[in-house]
Amino acid sequence: MIRVTLISAAALVGAMGAQAGEKVTFAEVDTNADGFISATEFIAHKTADGKVTEEKASAKFESIAGMDGQISEEDWDAAMEEYGDKKEDKTDATGETTW
Repeated sequence: MIRVTLISAAALVGAMGAQAGEKVTFAEVDTNADGFISATEFIAHKTADGKVTEEKASAKFESIAGMDGQISEEDWDAAMEEYGDKKEDKTDATGETTW
C-alpha cells in the first residue's frame, strides 16, 4: 500500500511539474529512492496525466533503460540531453509536450 501511495504521489508531482513547463528530475521519478528508475516507476510517471499510453511509456522506458532493464541517473541525463533538447518539437494535437 505504501509503495502504491509513493508511486501515485510521484506521478502526481511529475504531472504537475510537466503542466507547469518544468523539467522533471530523476529523483521525482525514482519514487523508492534506490538510485534507479524501474519500469513501474517510469510508466506510472509517464501515464499519470493520461496523455501517454502504457504501451508508449513502456517502449520509451526500454529505449532508455537498455539491456539492464532499469534507468540509472546517467541513463536519465543522456535521455534528457537527447530528448529534452527536442522537447519543443514534440507536441501532441493539444500543443502539450510528449516527452
